[in-house]
Amino acid sequence: MSTVAEIMELLDEQGKAQKNWREKQDARVDEMAEELKSIALKAGRPNLGGNIEEIKHLTMVDGKKMPLLAREQKAARLYHTDDSGGFNIGDFCRDAVVGSRKAASGAALVPTFVGAQMIDMVRARTVLIEAGAQTIMIDGPTNLAKLTSGPTVHQHTEAATDITESDIVAAPVSLNPKLLAVLVPLTVELVQDSPNLDALLTMALAGAFASKLDVLGIAKLLADTNIPDSVGSEDPMLWGAGGVMAAVSSALVLNQRLPSAHISAPADFINRAMQVASTSGSWLGKPSVLANMLELQTTGLTAGTALFGNFDEALAVALRSDLRVEVVRHAKPTSASHLLVAHMRADFVVLQAAKLYKQLKTP
Repeated sequence: MSTVAEIMELLDEQGKAQKNWREKQDARVDEMAEELKSIALKAGRPNLGGNIEEIKHLTMVDGKKMPLLAREQKAARLYHTDDSGGFNIGDFCRDAVVGSRKAASGAALVPTFVGAQMIDMVRARTVLIEAGAQTIMIDGPTNLAKLTSGPTVHQHTEAATDITESDIVAAPVSLNPKLLAVLVPLTVELVQDSPNLDALLTMALAGAFASKLDVLGIAKLLADTNIPDSVGSEDPMLWGAGGVMAAVSSALVLNQRLPSAHISAPADFINRAMQVASTSGSWLGKPSVLANMLELQTTGLTAGTALFGNFDEALAVALRSDLRVEVVRHAKPTSASHLLVAHMRADFVVLQAAKLYKQLKTP
């Protein structure tokens, strides 16, 4: 028969074995959680936007973190309860106007995740974001620093007084975008008789807001006197001497890198594309040294003016609230019309003017 001491020793060994087993199981559970997270990222499941790169954040002095979206990242990734279940704005408007259990008798507002999907559609159609501008998601008035001048590095000779102070010059930039809004009357006939209502509304709204953002952003860039521009004629409709290559050369002298994107007026874009080599008659095309440069065009620029540079470092759009869509029933009773209200708060901000260049045919 076992003694009390032997029984206690056996129980102690069993206790240690159980503890080791629990630790191993806990470690395995943690490993499985990491594996599932990795699989979800690679598979591009909802809330991840099909992009395995993690969203970066700007940390404010009060500890708040503001999401910073790169061009290819999606705002919808920031919402973790996307249960849209086939939701579309066309059906939403139809239900709100014609009447159903899905919409109240008063104003009806689309869910947050749909607003995020809409802002992603706007971002995808905005030329300045296509050029590389990042998106800063803010939840209130915010200040950022705009770099206007960097420090100078000196090579020091021992015992010599040869190091001069050269401070970083940064100016505060206030981020508090104004409201952008659109009002669209909706008749019962339109929403009842248009099977393509969803595609019609989403494309129209996304295109309209994207165009307005581009107009505002380009106006801000053209008005920024800190962005270097052409001294002599550098025509955007030409590639070689006196054209884009001459402007890029001027930017390189200012310690800029080769541009990641070039934005010009449609006429300049087409005329440049139509250039032919004088000897062979073949299309001249983009020089190989600029092979990685995006060529974009917008009606927000007039012929003879273009913008290029590294927009991902120089420019951002501050998004105060995503694009929300509301339906106000019987807003215009005398014409038996309802009202679609779409609104968002967004505006561009220049963060590093020295990373951009204004190309001018006539300085």
